[in-house]
Amino acid sequence: MKQCDHCGSQLEAGQHYCPNCGTMTEPEPSAPPVRCPNCGSTQISAVRREYSPGCGCLGWLLFGWWGLLLGLLGGSDIEMVCNHCGTRWPAGEPQRARSGIGCLGVLLLALLIWVLCNRYLNVWMFGWN
Repeated sequence: MKQCDHCGSQLEAGQHYCPNCGTMTEPEPSAPPVRCPNCGSTQISAVRREYSPGCGCLGWLLFGWWGLLLGLLGGSDIEMVCNHCGTRWPAGEPQRARSGIGCLGVLLLALLIWVLCNRYLNVWMFGWN
């Protein structure tokens, strides 16, 4: 049998707290650190999603002004963000990790391609300036 380091009372095998004084006899095992599923870093922050500009822009393109409200979807969700590589995933679901430019980036890239093609195809095909 073990003894409590604080008060000296006898402890049963497997007891983690002294029944007399409540002192912890053995340190509780700590949980493993949260790791980024992309790069393995332990520098993780928990952030609350506020508004998704990408979803708002997509909603505006599809549904007009009312579509801007689509950016509010998931506004109360907690996301984990890797401070090293920027990967984001829902808290507790590292298998759903995502990184990259996102919906807003795709929309901006498509807009840029459309503008460039519109400008240069008109000049090339019709000679317009």
